[in-house]
Amino acid sequence: MSSRPQKGMGLVELLVWMAISMVIISVIGVVYANTKQLTRVNDTVSRLQENGRFVVHLLDHDIRMAGFRGCNGNEASVGYVSVLNSTAFPYQFNVAIAGFHGSGGSWSPALPPEISGLSPAPLAGTDVVTVRFIDGTGAPLTAAMSDSRTIFRSRRIARLPTATCCSSPTVRPLRFSTPRTSTVLERSKHNTGGSTSPGNTTTDLGNAFRTDAAVYRLVTRTYYVAPSVRKPGTNALWANSVPGYDGLPQPEEMVEGVEGLALSFGEDLDGDKAANRYVSANAVGTWSNVVSVKAQIVLATVRDNMAKSPQAYTFNGVTTTPTDKRLRTVLSSVITVRNRVP
Repeated sequence: MSSRPQKGMGLVELLVWMAISMVIISVIGVVYANTKQLTRVNDTVSRLQENGRFVVHLLDHDIRMAGFRGCNGNEASVGYVSVLNSTAFPYQFNVAIAGFHGSGGSWSPALPPEISGLSPAPLAGTDVVTVRFIDGTGAPLTAAMSDSRTIFRSRRIARLPTATCCSSPTVRPLRFSTPRTSTVLERSKHNTGGSTSPGNTTTDLGNAFRTDAAVYRLVTRTYYVAPSVRKPGTNALWANSVPGYDGLPQPEEMVEGVEGLALSFGEDLDGDKAANRYVSANAVGTWSNVVSVKAQIVLATVRDNMAKSPQAYTFNGVTTTPTDKRLRTVLSSVITVRNRVP
């Protein structure tokens, strides 16, 4: 009787198969981890770039509009009158742009209480800028005023807590020729104080506006860097708008991942409408001479561990090596204050 030899996998073959399987699984694991990390990095960098574009857009738009009160032309050519009974910082519409240079734990000029008291407060060592301009399109008057004390009427006047009424001899409310006049007031009620703050000091607007006039919403908007509420442990760009026409709580977190804001203001010293020098806010001689602004912004990824080691960056002339492994980018923009140049 012949015996048939047994067939199957021996111990050696099993060990070899297991070793090969472990190598294959390890390779697959490494490829998966690297692909996942690459996807995270690409997504995070895309968000960083998007945030950077949005920050530049916000600052460019509002700084360009500084001083625009509706009389489509050079800011200095408008016969500006304010009948507000408040000279508090948010209502100083005669100052189109103002900056505050942050160094250490203080600012120069000193922050007004309306800014220093914000929550969250501006981040130490970062700059702050305030611009004043019209927000949105004008609302034409529906009837001419019989005299300068007549209550004027506009379809959207109830939505204009602080407004400017702008007029000219033409009948085109958004294109004006000389003489230009504008009056800043609270609502259309011509109140003289009372329970409204701010109110008006007089019912006389100084001009009998006709139907070629339009009413615009005025806003004082301050941009600054402060700790983020949406992404704790990071910083963000904030904006505080007075009045806040959109009904959203103020201040408002605008863009996440903004770590620094440095501003240089271009002063026109010889009247040719071009900047002769760029200085920080504490060195500006006269704010009405500022015709342009250089803005530098440093942004960081919200996610940490995006790099293998800390990445050094240069911002505002200083090179810094952080302790985290976030990716950072520094953006800059030169912004012209359009209402102060030809």
